[in-house]
Amino acid sequence: MDATYPTCLDTADDATACAFFWTGLALGILHVDASKEWAYARIDARDAPAIEIIEIATARDRNGALDALQAATGDADWQTAGRWLLRELLVQFRSGGLSAHETSWTAMRVASTARLPMEVYYAFDGLDDERVLVANGIFGTAAGFEADLVETLERYSSAA
Repeated sequence: MDATYPTCLDTADDATACAFFWTGLALGILHVDASKEWAYARIDARDAPAIEIIEIATARDRNGALDALQAATGDADWQTAGRWLLRELLVQFRSGGLSAHETSWTAMRVASTARLPMEVYYAFDGLDDERVLVANGIFGTAAGFEADLVETLERYSSAA
């Protein structure tokens, strides 16, 4: 079965993977099924899976999954989770799943939610300003903005 979540999560600690899914779900980047698929894979790979992982797998809906994921984020490496999410945004943008506007705006939210350095937040905030200038015909081009967006996502994300 092809995973609907980044393969880096196969070796990530549970808390960091849960931070990735919690943030991705909360911001609308990921679908609840990705977190459940990951949880079921963890359950299958372990003799005695953690109850928190079972609760994620068996969550009835998005809100239940968010609650279970949040409870399991304990000692998560939020910045790593955030960088993985930036990589996921890049993948979605390149595949046409997100517009440049949605991508730049969501990247700012990832930077804030995942506690990335302020430099990362301001890089995406500046890009969003560039997007507005392009949209209003004041400065730049859409192609230039998209190239800058891809370069910034590549710079601040981690390979998944």
